[in-house]
Amino acid sequence: MKGFFAKDSVLKVVSFVIAVLLWFYIIAVVDPSVDITVRDIPIRYQNQAMLEERGLSLVADPDASVELKIRGSRKKIASIDNKNVYATVDLANMTKVGTFSLPISISVPYEYDEIVSKNPYNASVVIDKIVTAERTVDVVTTSSVANGYIATTPVPSVKTVTLKGASTLVEKIRGVAATLDFDGRSAEIKDKAELYFVDGNGKKIDKNDSIYSSVEMSMDSVEITCPVFKIKTVPVVVDDSSIKSEYKVSVQPSNVTVYAENGVLENVTEILVERLDVAKLKEEGMQTVGLVIPEGVSMRDGITEITVKAEKRN
Repeated sequence: MKGFFAKDSVLKVVSFVIAVLLWFYIIAVVDPSVDITVRDIPIRYQNQAMLEERGLSLVADPDASVELKIRGSRKKIASIDNKNVYATVDLANMTKVGTFSLPISISVPYEYDEIVSKNPYNASVVIDKIVTAERTVDVVTTSSVANGYIATTPVPSVKTVTLKGASTLVEKIRGVAATLDFDGRSAEIKDKAELYFVDGNGKKIDKNDSIYSSVEMSMDSVEITCPVFKIKTVPVVVDDSSIKSEYKVSVQPSNVTVYAENGVLENVTEILVERLDVAKLKEEGMQTVGLVIPEGVSMRDGITEITVKAEKRN
């Protein structure tokens, strides 16, 4: 037996077994205190409703968090993480605008010995006044309608919306917009579109930005109506019968593109020119004349006048 225990390998095995048993004893019976670190605990704010009653608003950092080192029984604090530890800042005593350092209260739903450290110890809190402001609703269009068609100006169901929130945040919002995708369509468009904020550079503020949770809009979407018409290119026709034998008459542009409701457009085969001042045309060789645009017809390029030229025949 003495020779058996004298063997080095046997002693190593026995030592290992004893060490494991001691470890289990310490963990299961003695249960010593340990320190654990819990990171990225989000800060929650209490009594924001009281601030609103005072015409004030919290301007919070959405990424603000706390790191804790907690000491306690291994068994009791093993399940602690940033989802079950609460870091809270009470705003009940905030009565004026400014930047304040407020204590962070910690709530841990498990028995523990002590909080060894807390970083940060206090939270920097910005309190601002609540303001309301009007912003114009713009419609941003993407892609194009079907080939051979034209879309007119999109009209949102409301011209303005009201914003409400901390003045520093509302000031960052230059406007409010909605996007309309023409998507190759060939008939009147009636879409519902979500509204979004536009910054001072005219760029869309991403929907994930915390400003959306801090600033209220009187509505979050609008109905957009946009007429879509078929287009047609027709000749410009001038009555040159009174000088045709002496002069060669031409018009610039010689063709125009028009649009209208389908029933109206079918009957449009030409656009006439208003009566010419023949004497002036002969004298100057050129004249600007208005177009006779039929009711219900619109010009795609906004042309309402053309140039008539008269060249004397040899």
